[in-house]
Amino acid sequence: MSAIPAAELTALASLSGYEQMLQMDQLARQYGIDESEVQRQLAALSTSIPVAPADGYNAAAEYDPSGGRGNISQNHKEDPFASINSQQSTTSSPQLIEKNNLHFEYDPTEGAKQRRTQIDQAILCPACGVRLGIPSTRPIKVTCPQCLHEATFTA
Repeated sequence: MSAIPAAELTALASLSGYEQMLQMDQLARQYGIDESEVQRQLAALSTSIPVAPADGYNAAAEYDPSGGRGNISQNHKEDPFASINSQQSTTSSPQLIEKNNLHFEYDPTEGAKQRRTQIDQAILCPACGVRLGIPSTRPIKVTCPQCLHEATFTA
């Protein structure tokens, strides 16, 4: 049984209805567990972590322009790309999926046809779970076009 990271469970808790159901299904497939286990982990997370107010609002549901951050100096600026830049990781082996499940966007150029012939494997992005087609050469650095997560696969 695989534990789902708290960040993904928190993102799942912020969804509702059909979107939450779709995300539960994706997480269940990604971590190799059934949806009831995802629901159990989500329930365990919601009982252990107090619900935070929405961005820009305090606990009394009043607008708070500081966003609950208190008094922050105007000279301190956060890098909006800090999380993207820190996402580069080295992974020994990717999670393989069947190559016939890939759907390519329509691109009639000769370069696109040539790149498609180089695809030997289909993997799931380790960060967001999107399907990616890659050649079998190793080591290979892969940047996910959806979440911009960079991973280097060596096996």
